[in-house]
Amino acid sequence: MYQAGVYCRISIEEQKKEGEYSNSIHSQIQMARDYIADHGDIVEVKVYADDGASGSNFDRTEFRRMLADIELGVINMVILKDVSRLGREHIDTNYYLGKYFPEKRIRVVSLLDHYDSSVAAYDELLEIKTLLNDMYLRDTSKKIKTTIQAKRSMGEYTPKEPPFGYVKSKTIRNHLEVDTYAAEIVGRIYRMYLDGSGCTVICRVLNEDHIPSPAKYKKEVLKSGYAWDVGKGVWTPATVRSILKNPVYTGAVVIRKYDKPSYKLSYRKAIPLEELELIPDAHEAIISKEDFEQAQQIRKEHRVPYFDKNKEPHKYVGMLFCGKCKTAMRKRYLASHDGYDGYMCGFHQKMGQNYCELNHITFEKLDELVVFAINQQLKQMRSDLKNLESHLEQQKPEMDSKIARLEAKMERNTGYRKKAYEQFMDDVLSKEEYLELKQMYENENKQYQKELQKLKNTEQEQMAAVKDTEKWLENFSRRKLTVKHLTREVLVELIDRIYVYPNQKIDIYFKFASEDGSVEKIIQKDGVV
Repeated sequence: MYQAGVYCRISIEEQKKEGEYSNSIHSQIQMARDYIADHGDIVEVKVYADDGASGSNFDRTEFRRMLADIELGVINMVILKDVSRLGREHIDTNYYLGKYFPEKRIRVVSLLDHYDSSVAAYDELLEIKTLLNDMYLRDTSKKIKTTIQAKRSMGEYTPKEPPFGYVKSKTIRNHLEVDTYAAEIVGRIYRMYLDGSGCTVICRVLNEDHIPSPAKYKKEVLKSGYAWDVGKGVWTPATVRSILKNPVYTGAVVIRKYDKPSYKLSYRKAIPLEELELIPDAHEAIISKEDFEQAQQIRKEHRVPYFDKNKEPHKYVGMLFCGKCKTAMRKRYLASHDGYDGYMCGFHQKMGQNYCELNHITFEKLDELVVFAINQQLKQMRSDLKNLESHLEQQKPEMDSKIARLEAKMERNTGYRKKAYEQFMDDVLSKEEYLELKQMYENENKQYQKELQKLKNTEQEQMAAVKDTEKWLENFSRRKLTVKHLTREVLVELIDRIYVYPNQKIDIYFKFASEDGSVEKIIQKDGVV
């Protein structure tokens, strides 16, 4: 008897399309239940529905819940409407269909693809479909990006939430109108900053005057449906800085704020303010361009990116944050020792214990935990590299076989086309029949050539990934990393961010991942959670 889990997914874009009932969660569930009703050896155990989740990645709540149930043995079968519901990203979709599910002995049924893993193995036809799904994902991403940039180039403000000081017009689509009360606060912030007050002082004044923070104002005053549910609703230096560097207050619309390396990644790199492409005079300005430029000059002069104010190196800058309030940690100065002893929550240090509890970790403890985590991750990565190399070696005969089959099909079609020409010359075939056959063979060969090129590209990408990983690992000692090796350069290359908690525990998010499929891996040991 099969214990089946029904997995359904619909993206936000599909939700917005009219006539998409066939892709609705209800429709997918009903199709699966109709299938189960026709098979007496299948029992429905659970339904896993990711409503409004993109198929570009597998970090989805219900999908992860399904994997957990598979590991616990709750289900031994997965029913899908089609493979695009599982995911549209080619590599990870193939991993789950071609490796994970078979290894866990999970029967997979894709209804519209007429695929049942208990009857037929995962073959190249289904792989080609996942490639087409991936191409659809890339094409959709490109279209959305182009549409948004086109609207912004015409002066439209497309983000859902307007910046503090503005509201969306109810009569003109994607047009900003000044919110008189909030605009006055924005003007006050700029006046104080230009008069010499720092961000911390500005925060303190606004909080003492009981001015609601932007998030609190949008939710409780404007009642705009803004989903704010974290923090204490107070002004922070980060909030003030975001207002001081936002060119929208000059009446401009920003074409693009971030660079994204790939449509498959959530990672974005902020474009420097001086390189932003702006559409000026798109709406009413709150701050003059002269005052804005003057504020940027002051920010530039005050910026100390890699050092504390006393010019001491700060190797964890930009990656060390308080786990409670997510504010950057700062070095804690002890007058009794005439120096620094560790890192403290910057919010607590600036605003006091009413805003965030005391959160402190010494240099020695932090270095000890970070070194251990890095060594564990490097060890795991080397192990995964060996497994990947072994997997590619085992996969190579099958890949070579697929390539050989495609090349044989192309060669056979070339022979057929030549024979058709000879029959045409011998008056066995009419001109129309010959041209029809010729076109058919050429079209088939074009399709085979595309498939062949994709297979070769996949093979090259896999080999390149192995070589890049090997080269990357060569930069680090095969022996264990020690505290003396823990330089700023090593941290920047390996670690994305670190969260520190009051109980002396830390979360470390790495810039690389092992073969378990996660983008960021958290290492756990003693003080590392």
